[in-house]
Amino acid sequence: MDCPICASAARPWAAHPEVELFRCTACGHAFSRLRPGVAAEPYDADYFEATHRNWFQHPNRPLFERIAERLRLEPRPLAVIDVGCGNGAFLRYLAASGGPWTELVGLDIVANAPERGIEFVQADAIEAPVGRRFGAVVSLAVIEHIADVRAFARRLRELVDPGGLVVVMTINDSSLIYALARALRLFGFRLAFDRLYSRHHLHHFTQGSLASLLEGAGLLVEETIFHNAPLRAIDMPAASPVVAAGMRLGVAGLFALGAMTGRTYLQTAICRAGARHDGASPAAVSNS
Repeated sequence: MDCPICASAARPWAAHPEVELFRCTACGHAFSRLRPGVAAEPYDADYFEATHRNWFQHPNRPLFERIAERLRLEPRPLAVIDVGCGNGAFLRYLAASGGPWTELVGLDIVANAPERGIEFVQADAIEAPVGRRFGAVVSLAVIEHIADVRAFARRLRELVDPGGLVVVMTINDSSLIYALARALRLFGFRLAFDRLYSRHHLHHFTQGSLASLLEGAGLLVEETIFHNAPLRAIDMPAASPVVAAGMRLGVAGLFALGAMTGRTYLQTAICRAGARHDGASPAAVSNS
């Protein structure tokens, strides 16, 4: 398999019941393809209301605030599009918080009910005929689900004005929680590993592989924010409330340690639309 980030050789590296896992021998990017007979996770209304209910009921408001603050620093009012907007939580946050937004647009393959001040477009993120550009393009927890990540990165670049901002949030394969899951697998404890690398996510980005992908599409990373998800948004795979509480406590500890070391569960790249990467200085890093 060729790496979807750098096109170098990637090798199978771990067994998994749902997917075939690969890791690039050059850039370290991890990615997967579904095993024969395993269906892709359905993306429909149940995705929000049942399958990942906790995630959508507890949006990452601290991250929303960080992004809004960054957008407000731009020298002119912005038209903002959220690519893969899900149930529209980020756009509703922007609409309620007030700011220099000339328009708010949400693009997703699943329909959203009409909402005052927000235009929702139901279409495929890569194929949608949007027909205009935006001062800021935001995409949160989407890119890891996309098979053709190069096409997705190019699409983000196509949607943004020259010199505009692109904000991409995804998981962090270099996080402590990922590292612990890989270590536990070696000793026969597979639960965390199998969940993190399940069919739910096709790509597992490091800071380097994410930056390489985005900069190859002409999006120069100015800053990377390392942060976690709200603890209540994380599903705990346990029927017993006592066991679930113990798991939640363990995840809380890993999140806290990850925040102190910069190895958090999530990462958000803030990019400026420009030319292809030409050896510019490394991107700044901040923790949240």
